Amino acid sequence: MFLIPLVLLTACSGSEPSSSNEIDCDRENANHPECVSDRKHEANSDKHEANSNKHEAHSNKHEADSDKHGVDSHKHEADNDKSEMFTWDYSKLTHAPVDFSELMADTSRCSNYLPIQPYFNHFIVNHTEGPKKWYLATCSDEPLKVFMPAKVVVQKRGGINVSGPPAADAANTTRPVYDGHEVIYDTQLWARASENVMVFFMHLTLLESIHSSLMNSEEEFIVIEAGTHIGYIKNHPSYEMEHQVIDFGVEDNQFDAGLTASESWWNQRVNPFDYFTDEIKESLKASYQPVYRELIEQGTHPFTDLEDSRANLNSDGEIWGTWFKADSSGAFRSAAAWSVIHATKTQDLSAETYWKTLEEHPDLSGILLESKRSPLVGKGLYEGRPAGRNRIFIESGNSTIGIAKVIPYYSDPFSTDSATAYWKYSVDAKSASTTDDTVVIEVFADLQAAHESEFSDRAVKFQREPR
Repeated sequence: MFLIPLVLLTACSGSEPSSSNEIDCDRENANHPECVSDRKHEANSDKHEANSNKHEAHSNKHEADSDKHGVDSHKHEADNDKSEMFTWDYSKLTHAPVDFSELMADTSRCSNYLPIQPYFNHFIVNHTEGPKKWYLATCSDEPLKVFMPAKVVVQKRGGINVSGPPAADAANTTRPVYDGHEVIYDTQLWARASENVMVFFMHLTLLESIHSSLMNSEEEFIVIEAGTHIGYIKNHPSYEMEHQVIDFGVEDNQFDAGLTASESWWNQRVNPFDYFTDEIKESLKASYQPVYRELIEQGTHPFTDLEDSRANLNSDGEIWGTWFKADSSGAFRSAAAWSVIHATKTQDLSAETYWKTLEEHPDLSGILLESKRSPLVGKGLYEGRPAGRNRIFIESGNSTIGIAKVIPYYSDPFSTDSATAYWKYSVDAKSASTTDDTVVIEVFADLQAAHESEFSDRAVKFQREPR
């Protein structure tokens, strides 16, 4: 049983005047990943993808309007004297964001959606670069309460971001009530646990009392105690999703994943598991064990290790890792067709829970993802729409230069685009660093044509650095 302390709201002074929470995602802060936050949260079955597509009409508006935290907000916080905000010593995350035993319970579990998806996960096409956060989901009749995991500072600017209400609610000026509390659906909450460590929630159904306390404060930020009940895992009813889901993550300004030479959120996302106290870690592992044993029995789940904290899968001079299409920009913002692709080699998959697939495909080289959320920008990699998830088999050559057979992960009986293709590729490693690698890819319909043809003007160039 979790104890729920009262919210402690401490007003403190800051160096900047109060301003709107809304930060323009089309300005330089558009590259913050959560300006591309997904509402789709893909799972591992065709049934889930159908449910996600139903939700996409709602998510497109949210993706355009939400996640206003961005670069400007980070700069604003950097300008403040943060030593005035933190009057306590940071001691890791001392409270779970949800009751893990309830999250993993049979009464909460979804039939086609895992209760927790790990930080290390390259199986979600809306975040082909890797989501770098947890997805926490429930199908409970009474969606789970969400708690603040540490004593934190929440600032007026960028601390709580509220997307507009669905059209059906636009004329309603009263707040919805859930579980006896006024709530705000589909919010983001960004909170600093220390000068360097930030925790965040997305798609959170937030208690209105938290939001009003911040907005009504005469100062620039409030303090919320660890363990405070802040909201629920619950989607707006109009989304009509089978599961209820939120995102939870941690950013650490002192962490550098080495993914890009520029300063970026992408280098600072960390595995939330590593930031909890040992007691919370043990609680999570114990609650996850029954779920994990099921995944082992099924043998078809490629990413399942909650303790896997690898932040950079780029292999110098090889096809493996994340690539951004060189003739398009804003990959994090729009995830346009093929703007990001990612190849994970079999050695980086969770073999214990992926054994069945590996036995069925002993020559499997890895998993290939293609971003496919919005229409094409620049040159298309091949005709039609991206398949999204694929299996990749290196047919000839090696991981630097060769030809790979690419097969869509799920067959689509209603699509003519889901067919085996042959990807010819050549990686150019310009230095000892992966960040300046480039790769040229051209897609052919059959293996013979791929062998006999040189790269043509249909070839597409990708680079490691996002644009």
